[in-house]
Amino acid sequence: RLRLEGEIIRDNGLTISGLLSRKMGGAGVFPPQPDGCMNLGQSRRKWTASTGEDRYRRAVYTYRWRATPHPALKVFDTPDAFASCTRRIRSNTPLQALTLLNDPAFYEIAQGLAERILREGGNTDEKRIALGVRLCLVREPDIREVSVLKSFLNKQRDLYANMDAQAQAQVIQRTHGRRSGHPAHEQAAWIMLARVLLNLDETITRE
Repeated sequence: RLRLEGEIIRDNGLTISGLLSRKMGGAGVFPPQPDGCMNLGQSRRKWTASTGEDRYRRAVYTYRWRATPHPALKVFDTPDAFASCTRRIRSNTPLQALTLLNDPAFYEIAQGLAERILREGGNTDEKRIALGVRLCLVREPDIREVSVLKSFLNKQRDLYANMDAQAQAQVIQRTHGRRSGHPAHEQAAWIMLARVLLNLDETITRE
């Protein structure tokens, strides 16, 4: 069992969520990343996140400076550009889980996955959960997994239903606007569930 390579982890998430751009060739692109990361090298660099289709292109097209590589690639052991790399290491650190949960690019992927589940998953929680598991893990969920995920989903519904509209809007905000016609607290709950599915060890591991 091997963890996916850094570039493939993001591409996998984009594919699962239905956001991946399959455009080939062209200039490097600038996917979202946490503010301030480009100030960590010897030179401060400007990073303006791409918009539209370029925002969701494959990781191989991500623009890279030698001294300040993209942080989400670096945290998943993508080599730097200072020397040839004959073999990649595969580390396992808490920062990787935090990246999958909180990195702006992966948060957008979770939003896209939630929209896809609501759009294609049918009209019951069980069917939608099953679709999410199939998309992320390429298998059907067992009864216990459905029960645990449904319990988590209901807790998130209750949490966001009791929040004000501004707090709900911050969770479901998308760079290209809302697609789903579901209530804000319902969208927010499914986004949280999507974050869980994308952060599973089984999602980023191949056998």
